[in-house]
Amino acid sequence: MRTFLTTVLLLTAFSLLAPLAGAQNSLGSTGNTIDTTGSSLGQTGNTIPSGTSVTLINPLGTGATLNSLLTSILEFVVRIGSIVVVLMLVFVGYKFVVAQGKEADIREARTMLLWTIVGALILLGAEAIAKGIEATVQALSTGG
Repeated sequence: MRTFLTTVLLLTAFSLLAPLAGAQNSLGSTGNTIDTTGSSLGQTGNTIPSGTSVTLINPLGTGATLNSLLTSILEFVVRIGSIVVVLMLVFVGYKFVVAQGKEADIREARTMLLWTIVGALILLGAEAIAKGIEATVQALSTGG
């Protein structure tokens, strides 16, 4: 049964991550151009010839900020976590059915149900906590 659950979780993760594999190419290569007239690179002693420019690519994407990156990561984690919670609830239900009145198995299923609910509550609270922190930071940065 653990093999089945592991397989389902891996297939779910891969199916959700597959569209992200090609996302890197769609970010574009626009960036900031810096004039490096006579500046040196690192400690190797190599210098950029005068008049050349270096283009820095924004790793977050065009117009993206760190805040938007963290928000998208949180949304992705909540999406994956929600799927895991649903699968765990189905698995806990299966454990209750298979227990057939055996006290030890029912106790194990109750413990699994408890921790699944705790995980779901943490998952639901994560976004609320993130929004609270974001509001606090914005209030502190604007000074009022």
